Amino acid sequence: MITLNEAEAVDVGLSSVEERNESRVFQALDSLTKIAEDFLSENEEADASRAILSISDIAQVATQEGMEFVTINSVLALGKLAKTAAEKGYSSARNRTIIAIGKLGKTAASNSLEAGSKVAATTLMEIWNLSSPKTKDREEMLAFSMLLKDIGSAAAAQEMEEAFLNAVTCLGEIGKKEAAESLETETMSTLLLLEEVGGLAAEKYFDKALSSLALSIEDTGKLSLKNGLREAALQSQWALEILKVQAEEKSLTNSPIVMEMALDSFKLTGITETDENTERLREIKELQRKVYLDL
Repeated sequence: MITLNEAEAVDVGLSSVEERNESRVFQALDSLTKIAEDFLSENEEADASRAILSISDIAQVATQEGMEFVTINSVLALGKLAKTAAEKGYSSARNRTIIAIGKLGKTAASNSLEAGSKVAATTLMEIWNLSSPKTKDREEMLAFSMLLKDIGSAAAAQEMEEAFLNAVTCLGEIGKKEAAESLETETMSTLLLLEEVGGLAAEKYFDKALSSLALSIEDTGKLSLKNGLREAALQSQWALEILKVQAEEKSLTNSPIVMEMALDSFKLTGITETDENTERLREIKELQRKVYLDL
């Protein structure tokens, strides 16, 4: 396959989406991926970021047109570039790929492209796992969680329970890893997001997914207690209590039982709400808003 230069690849990619010429779109994306890789190897981070943005732009348009194979190919290419950027220590290029993958996953879910949204969520989790939570800054961790939450929310809107479950399972894994590393603010942020998407699951009668989500919250809460994260443990308890009520209101079969059993883990903790808890949650929600504006 002939490799295009950067300008040609952008033009060919966008025009080929309009023509629904999938093979030409792949040619353009493959060329841009190779160009981005070369820029990274030559220590040209700004140029690599520009090529990554072009990949994202073409992939977004293709995804909106329902070209799911293009979506999947683009996510995998961006995932590869994220790993290369991380190895080279280029945080800006890496962050650009992470955001691009998250947004592609959301667009895929919004357009009922289940496989594309699943690959995006899984790829985000693979990138997250490349390094220890303690090597990531707080805003980066919040960004990962919010991108996964967005993919899950979009999947719920399209009644895709399996895609929703895939995204929130990844989100739950992040919460557990944060709790295991005693990162209380980050853990509480992820729990707030799990509670939010749990409400969507109840609304959509996603009983299986809501049961799984409840187990993630329980596990995160247990790890929080083990590591002395009292406020995070309290947030786990609150989330389960709120979601249990919502599940019961929708007459779901299994998830209220799962939540009732999960709540047994927190009945004897002796933790109660205080003004400090309320203020901490307000600060975390404000931080989430700040990070979201930068996505």
